[in-house]
Amino acid sequence: MFITIICCILSISYSCSDDDKTNNTIYISQLEAKRGEVQYILDNSEYGTVLGTYPEKSKSILETAIADLNMFIDKLVKNENTNQEEVNVALIKADTALKEFKNSIMVNVSEEERSLQRLKNTVIELETLLTTSVYGDEAGTYPQESKSILTNVIGELKTLIDNVVLGQVQLIDEMATEAIRRANDAIDSFQDTKHKEEVIYNLYVDGNKGGYIDFGYKEEFANFGTNQHAAFTIELWVRIDEYCNNPYEDNSTYLSACNDSPWGGWRVYSRYHNGDNNDLIRASITYSDNGNIKLWEPNYGAPRLGYQKWMHFAIVYAEDGLPNEDQDERFRMYYNGERKGESIRLGQDVRHWAYNYANYKNAKIPMTAFCRLKENGDRMEYFSGSIKYMRIWKSAKTSDEIKKSSQGDNAVNPNDPNLVCAWDFVASSKDLKQEEVKIKDITGRHTATLKGAFSWKPIDY
Repeated sequence: MFITIICCILSISYSCSDDDKTNNTIYISQLEAKRGEVQYILDNSEYGTVLGTYPEKSKSILETAIADLNMFIDKLVKNENTNQEEVNVALIKADTALKEFKNSIMVNVSEEERSLQRLKNTVIELETLLTTSVYGDEAGTYPQESKSILTNVIGELKTLIDNVVLGQVQLIDEMATEAIRRANDAIDSFQDTKHKEEVIYNLYVDGNKGGYIDFGYKEEFANFGTNQHAAFTIELWVRIDEYCNNPYEDNSTYLSACNDSPWGGWRVYSRYHNGDNNDLIRASITYSDNGNIKLWEPNYGAPRLGYQKWMHFAIVYAEDGLPNEDQDERFRMYYNGERKGESIRLGQDVRHWAYNYANYKNAKIPMTAFCRLKENGDRMEYFSGSIKYMRIWKSAKTSDEIKKSSQGDNAVNPNDPNLVCAWDFVASSKDLKQEEVKIKDITGRHTATLKGAFSWKPIDY
């Protein structure tokens, strides 16, 4: 009986992305792994003219495949451009060569020899996977301890093969099939341990189908200091996928801690969605003028701001004067880190014009995102899209601080005494619980409840 080593081709699917163009380091790694597999089969197969061996001429099938892979790798080392689709073609071509090599084996042996050969093939498959896999802690690698999953089953198979060769075990087809089943289970278990690529998700809320975020009622969501000395900053990233589809409403509310009739508190939103300079991003800020409740509604106009793309939006209000400004300037609006739109400038002789949240406090309406609520709980002025890195401060942020946030520096100190609340609404695949509806904020003091239609979408959305 000839002891023969033949190849067993791993079933591998290769992903292809049209956007993946020039990451040569990744491509080289994929090609080198396949080259190692082909080289291992070439070096460890048995050649000859008897049953169960491979013809010497079959070596050229694998040697040609290795040469082709080397040529491709050399091009990439020289920084020639390629893409994942071209790499996949090369990998599939190498797999085809492996299959052609396998089919060249000398056949027509006894049932026991065929069963024995199946076991040997499985050992080669396991050893190939063991030796060509990359181990480490990074995405796409295997933990070092996962090796034992394969080495244990390889040891069991080799013991069975030795016992058959020595005549101590009579091998039948069912016995070989069961041993191979256990080996395949081990392969599955090994592959399940691969460190997954971490995917980052943004929260998507379909306000037009009833979705919104309920933050509950907290006085501190609208109470930002003593009378005539209030100061606050509202900032967030927002993406509008679909404006409010109620034909009687032309506002799409990002975030609201307010009520009307009579007005109290604040909100931020867009108004008009015509695709021209009449489109607005706007704030509503309630103030008291000698006891008369009124609204400031500063805005910035440009076509479809934040429509199907992310924008950073912030407002800053300070009754003692904005940072680095004279005391007369109380309000600024920011679009993608730049000052935009109207300011609110009041002389010190009208300090009786003061921010007012009393009616919001009396109504105790929950703060909401993707809509605002009437006192009866009905939604209005909703939209469908996403919000992330939402922060409320009971202090006035500087222009430089707003600029940093718009450039991606969204980290906050949860112990900052001026931080009222903060939600990222960004989750990694390691931590994401798709069905979770209650999300704690960064401070740990508040809980947002996701209501109605929502989902999590990959960060490139």
